[in-house]
Amino acid sequence: MKPDSELISLLSLVDDNDHFVRDAVRERLVARGDETIEQIERYWLPELPDDKKYIFQDYIEELKADIAFEKFESLLKSPQPQLDKGLFLITKIADISAEETIFFPALERLINELNSEVSEDKTPFENIKIFNYVFFKRFSFHHTDTHMTMEESALIDRVILSRGGNPVSITLAYFLLARAVGLPIYPLCFTGGFVPVYLTNEGQILFYLNIFKQGSIFPEDTLIQFFQDIGIEYNPDTLKIEEERALVAIYAEMLGYIFRNNGKNEVYEKMEKISDILGGVKFL
Repeated sequence: MKPDSELISLLSLVDDNDHFVRDAVRERLVARGDETIEQIERYWLPELPDDKKYIFQDYIEELKADIAFEKFESLLKSPQPQLDKGLFLITKIADISAEETIFFPALERLINELNSEVSEDKTPFENIKIFNYVFFKRFSFHHTDTHMTMEESALIDRVILSRGGNPVSITLAYFLLARAVGLPIYPLCFTGGFVPVYLTNEGQILFYLNIFKQGSIFPEDTLIQFFQDIGIEYNPDTLKIEEERALVAIYAEMLGYIFRNNGKNEVYEKMEKISDILGGVKFL
């Protein structure tokens, strides 16, 4: 579909001298959404002179990030946003090169394979043992950036494709796949971090999972040792079982930390804005 009359008019005002006009144009282009961006890239951008093309490529990237942000805010109207969509949209906001046509099919392939192994007929211990084997052995998810400095090891779309990531992104991938196949694994959050727990139908903790040790199960009486292993003081008063919203917040906080340390303050500020929308809770 070629640009319609409204889009042609909007594009003529993109670099207007009046910043109120520019802001109104940008707001309208964002409201029109992804299809409009595709039209701009296909029919308008190639016709620009090279010097202007470079400038407007940056502008289009900003529009894509803004559209992803609007989608994310809409997703948050649900008390517990869909985890795969929430993680992807945050990824898109941080790096507009992320493509849902790559991420979601790749994720679906992993989910389908896990679904063929995990079942309601098995006990929780059997299911988690199978899940851990497939996740860590067959899929080969592994830690590649324990100091959490690399963007490629943080962005969830890259992690799903490469199977390598930092401790937080690998744990988020673990949650993402576990929840997708129906395993009741939730984050037990505390000041300074979180640990996956497996809940009963009544919402009680059945056991704890150590992702640093390939999802090994440990009981409550060794929880203090777990905290010692990760270098955090154990305080039961700060422990709280959370859901998808917390996982999304953890992801935004982790990306903000890495992009800020890499000098990319614009992305850091976007992640901070997301954290504020989610309640400003700090997990890391």
